[in-house]
Amino acid sequence: MITYLYHKRHKQTGLNYFGKTIKDPYVYLGSGTRWTAHLRKHGLDIETIKVWEFSNLEECSKFAVEFSTKNNIVESVDWANLRLENGLDGGYTPGAYTTEASLKKGAKLKGRIFTKETIDKMSSHTGKHLGEKNPMYGKKHGSATKKLQQEKALAREQKQCEYCGKECSPSNFARWHDKNCKHK
Repeated sequence: MITYLYHKRHKQTGLNYFGKTIKDPYVYLGSGTRWTAHLRKHGLDIETIKVWEFSNLEECSKFAVEFSTKNNIVESVDWANLRLENGLDGGYTPGAYTTEASLKKGAKLKGRIFTKETIDKMSSHTGKHLGEKNPMYGKKHGSATKKLQQEKALAREQKQCEYCGKECSPSNFARWHDKNCKHK
């Protein structure tokens, strides 16, 4: 598969964008957040300055990182890129954001105020069993259920820590004892 790296520039504003695509790089506009917002505001009057073609992803990645660093595409106001281009993907890559870019992004998101409609929409996506949607909301376990849970808990195998001698459940043993014991 052929991977293309491209350098585009907005003809009226001079803003640059460096990106990666597997589509036709002369037709593809680019998908960066700041770049697409700029295109919406100032129009699609852009030019493709240069295109590089790669069949080897390692070479593509190496070139992309070198170009990104050399041209300072994240910190420079001449570039619309918010993160270093790695030539491998178009999504979030942990560690791809520089410290300055992370702080800038965090400051931008801080203090946002959401409408009731937006909050309801976010809540509906976070889980089907939150609050009143939870089948146990407002209910309590009966005494028979509590007794059954207690019996099951007591029937679980107990482990003893060789360092402190305490007996506990396997989950607590793994978390707090054996190699993690503070008496080790």
